[in-house]
Amino acid sequence: MTDKILGTFLNRLLVTAILFAVVIINTNSFGAEGTGTIALVILGLTLLQVLNNFVGGSTLVYLIPQRSNFQLLSLSYIWMIISNIAGIILLGLLNLVPREYLLFLFALSVIYNIYFIHISIMQGKEDIKLFNILQLTQAVLLIVLLAAALAFQHWLQRPASINTYLWAFLCSYLIPAIISSVYIARRVRKENLHGSGKLFLEMVRLGFWTQLANLAQLLTYRINYYFIQKFVKNDKAVGVYDLGTKISEAVWIIPKSICVVLYARVANSQDADYTKRITLSLLKFVLVVVLLAVFVLWLLPPAFIAWIFGPDYASSKPVINSLLPGIVALSCMSILSHYFAGHGKFHINAISSLIGLIVTAGLGVTWLATVAKTDTVSALQVAGHISSIAYSSSFLFTLVCFIRRTHANARDFLVTRDDIQLLKESVKSLSLFQKRKKS
Repeated sequence: MTDKILGTFLNRLLVTAILFAVVIINTNSFGAEGTGTIALVILGLTLLQVLNNFVGGSTLVYLIPQRSNFQLLSLSYIWMIISNIAGIILLGLLNLVPREYLLFLFALSVIYNIYFIHISIMQGKEDIKLFNILQLTQAVLLIVLLAAALAFQHWLQRPASINTYLWAFLCSYLIPAIISSVYIARRVRKENLHGSGKLFLEMVRLGFWTQLANLAQLLTYRINYYFIQKFVKNDKAVGVYDLGTKISEAVWIIPKSICVVLYARVANSQDADYTKRITLSLLKFVLVVVLLAVFVLWLLPPAFIAWIFGPDYASSKPVINSLLPGIVALSCMSILSHYFAGHGKFHINAISSLIGLIVTAGLGVTWLATVAKTDTVSALQVAGHISSIAYSSSFLFTLVCFIRRTHANARDFLVTRDDIQLLKESVKSLSLFQKRKKS
């Protein structure tokens, strides 16, 4: 298990480095206003994914070891088309995404969600290596296509357009979606759809709680974008806040790498004591490493951020600082939430996310709305503080539920020799530290 976790972490680290390079390219090519528009379009994609995942989605990881893979795949495809059509209509009616991007967003969402369905099946089968390869492929394609397109536009002496990024983003998912289709054709055997109605209802039941959690979590993450757009009368504010969140959330590669493996392992295990022990060990490991990463981010000077991303983004530093406590809380919560997901207790994650959303919305329309009348930078910093408070509230609820379910006591949360051994095994699994045998 440790080699899969470390492999996933190194893969995520490389992917994050590539995506950070993409962010640098975007901020310097499109400016704060352009990156703000891109953020709204990608947020629309994320909202569509939430609707798509009401059937299938991440619950596939839990269901794959137990149910007909062909039926799960077929039902996921059917629902994906239905939900995309309904979602695009809804986004258009609510004006959540610029209207000129709605048709493009529909095509992007279909491709993106085919890819997501496929890699969820891989995760459920614990094919983590291919899962990682496809994620890396997508990131590499994005930066190569974007850089090539911008270089071509520069050669033609044309101004950079955000459409360049959006089309590169679409193509970067199209190729992995095609590659993953080959894997699905080989690993998922065709069967009849007898009994699929009952399975559909089970997928809806599990998907409801999962997507209620995901939707509430997404809104907790991003509803501040809409509050900033509404209350802060500054076209660049969303772009500045978006960069601050991206830099802070880079720390999430640590828990996300672990969660990919932990979720699949818990879903495939029947040993309650084992899942408790491995979750606690990984929780403590994540807390220590994330605290170190957060400390490094806290030390970053505003001048460095302005030098890398452009002068418009120097005010992202207060946003980063205000988000750091919440990033720690959310990193720890992600470990516990994947423990509950692996045991099929999706309702706990849903309640936790709803708590965070209620806190964010309540403070957003009161505290943020008040501060926005005086100063833009202070308003962005307050938005970060609100997110931190919301993430911490969600974590505390999840932690209480974990303690009640597993009967964990205070001593269980102390670092032990077993926890240190887990870290040692992770380091030793790197070929860099392995002694080569003499031939």
